[in-house]
Amino acid sequence: MVNMKRLLIPLFSILISLNSYGIELDSLFGITLNGNAEKYISSNYINSNKQKNHETLDGFYNLDLTDKIKTKNPYFSIYSLTLDTNNNIHSIEGYEYYSDINRCLEFLETLSSSLESKYNFDFEYEETFYPNGVRYENLSRPSSSSIFVTQCNEEDKESHLMIIYLETEELADARTEFYESGL
Repeated sequence: MVNMKRLLIPLFSILISLNSYGIELDSLFGITLNGNAEKYISSNYINSNKQKNHETLDGFYNLDLTDKIKTKNPYFSIYSLTLDTNNNIHSIEGYEYYSDINRCLEFLETLSSSLESKYNFDFEYEETFYPNGVRYENLSRPSSSSIFVTQCNEEDKESHLMIIYLETEELADARTEFYESGL
């Protein structure tokens, strides 16, 4: 009986862990989070086009790969990555502009529902109001080290941007550090 308990406890822990995160989500648009960007695009392109990430203090870079992406998505027309100094991928992002916030929110709801069903997780919904706009956000943690977000941003009632991104906890922490520093 004691041996059976020793077997059941680790098995039960594994089942809880799998159930907590559903299907592991570790890539978007055919690109894997935490992988090296040089697997997908040349180091010459990366070195010539990456720019300092303005929402972190140091060590992260943005890279537009709209013209380089192979797996396009019908919801997004602009694609980018956030890399560290070793060209490891810390965020995979897709963007699309809409002329109307209601259209953006409609697509956001359709996309988010589809993703919840496919990956067996629930998004947490939040609205954040800023002086010039509103962010409508669905957030999930598909693994213990990543954050997955779909959102619509409205600025000055003129710009409506739908965003999807999968990012590392490390990048999220670096962004929080930047904003808490007051810069």
